[in-house]
Amino acid sequence: MTKTIVITGTTSGFGKAAVERFSKEGWNVVATVRKEADLTAHDGIANVRTLLLDVSDEAAAEPFVRDAIAAFGRVDALVNNAGYYQMGPVEASSMEQVHEQFQTNVFGLIALTKAFIPAFRTQRSGVIVNLSSISADQGYPYTAVYAASKAAVAAFTEGLNIELADFGVSAKAIFPGAHATRIFTKIDIAANVPEDYQPGMGRFFGAQGTGSTPDVTVDAIWMAVNDGDQGRVRYYSGPDGEIVPRAQQMLGRDWYWREFRAAALGNPSPLWKSMVKAGDEAVEFKL
Repeated sequence: MTKTIVITGTTSGFGKAAVERFSKEGWNVVATVRKEADLTAHDGIANVRTLLLDVSDEAAAEPFVRDAIAAFGRVDALVNNAGYYQMGPVEASSMEQVHEQFQTNVFGLIALTKAFIPAFRTQRSGVIVNLSSISADQGYPYTAVYAASKAAVAAFTEGLNIELADFGVSAKAIFPGAHATRIFTKIDIAANVPEDYQPGMGRFFGAQGTGSTPDVTVDAIWMAVNDGDQGRVRYYSGPDGEIVPRAQQMLGRDWYWREFRAAALGNPSPLWKSMVKAGDEAVEFKL
């Protein structure tokens, strides 16, 4: 029997690449987009149905689930990929931006997941994959609100994994490192940033590379959906995504944090430089 996966946020980046990967592997795919103009985004790709969904609209979750199941008769996996990226010092971020960050990345994700759970519980199978971020493990300056939303996704996923275990349903989280996707062209930047923050922002963002391609994280999504390991929750992708948990384990979280903080403030130690070099050289996703 051909399996069906629902993937949110599929006009670019991880979502678009995931649609192509799962379709190529023979899955049925229900892909979501926010705008009617994007309903043709996946035309020509086999076994794909593209549906409208704004994940931040909680009321849209249950009607969407009915349509998604009707598209191919059942759903076997859900990938909560759609997200919103707000950047800037906390002081300069409006509470409207903070609320929007959590509405899309957390509350909308929870609402859609909740709406799918009854079907998964009834059929006694299903995989839920939530896109978190390496920033959930290591909060980055000037994206603290975004990191907080992704940390909430990680904790939600871990708790959900245990709740659903009795029903043969698993919940998993992906922790991508820096990546070259269009999310960085759709950043909601805080307005009226005080001049005092400019040196720190320039120093920190000036040190960032372009990151890995979306395919690297799609490999992790594919593994999370298909490896059958219900007890595993965390999947890291990309060079920095992989090096952070390893370095935290090696150094201990407190010591690692001091090293990261010093580097972010422009004073990297020789140890930190060696870890960055090791991360840069780990160009392929490896488990």
